[in-house]
Amino acid sequence: MIPSRFGFHSRFRAHLLPPILSLGLAACGGGGGGTSGASTATISTPAAITAQTAALWNGPTSSGRNANIVMLDGGRFYFLYSGAGDATALGGVITGLAGATGVSIAASSAIDFNWEGLAAAPATLSGSVGAASSFNGAVSYAGEPDRNFSFTSSYRLPAAEVVSLADVAGTYAGSDGTTALHITAAGAISGVAFSPDCALTGSVVATKNYTTLMHLSLTFQGGSCTFGASTVEGIAIYEAASGKLQGVALDAAGTRVALFQARKP
Repeated sequence: MIPSRFGFHSRFRAHLLPPILSLGLAACGGGGGGTSGASTATISTPAAITAQTAALWNGPTSSGRNANIVMLDGGRFYFLYSGAGDATALGGVITGLAGATGVSIAASSAIDFNWEGLAAAPATLSGSVGAASSFNGAVSYAGEPDRNFSFTSSYRLPAAEVVSLADVAGTYAGSDGTTALHITAAGAISGVAFSPDCALTGSVVATKNYTTLMHLSLTFQGGSCTFGASTVEGIAIYEAASGKLQGVALDAAGTRVALFQARKP
């Protein structure tokens, strides 16, 4: 089963050594993917968007992809990986709740929502944060060792790229020709996805320490929308140099995901 998603594109940057490492965070259950769920467990999502502190790393994986790793202060993490052989395309996301012990970070019940035709699958992430703020580790899949990989990444300082919501504001289009989004300077989102009669509204709110890394909420308006009239929440990343926006948002049960890539014309 392939996770629910809509097609468009982006990349990112970030801040200070994670307060996440000082928290006793609990692991949570994994979930199935998209409209075809591969598991019966679920991943919980935040009840509302808040301006949390975040940490961001970027680096390569042993499978030849590029990874952008986002950790929120509540323990939610998003491991966005690029497409196979194409660092500019979104290949999927691994998400769950991570626990921290000293410099070690682990999530035993994460879920990989792949955007390349593979079934969504439970995954385990483990790693450690080094003295120079590197985050290195591995992701493994029970019963699917061919999907296992390791990764190395470097901490991205929030000050590396500072923008405002006025900079993010604008119209974004997806390469599939069915998606168009508009974001106002106040962070309000409106547009269509999947098809001309699948309207959505929503918002983005910058995290406390990254202006290009934002909390995302999308509410679909029914009609032909895959998500009906439900709300999905997650994160979005804006790349000022290219005008790209990339995001991932989960439904309330954590059983389906909306992945997106889009850019300003």
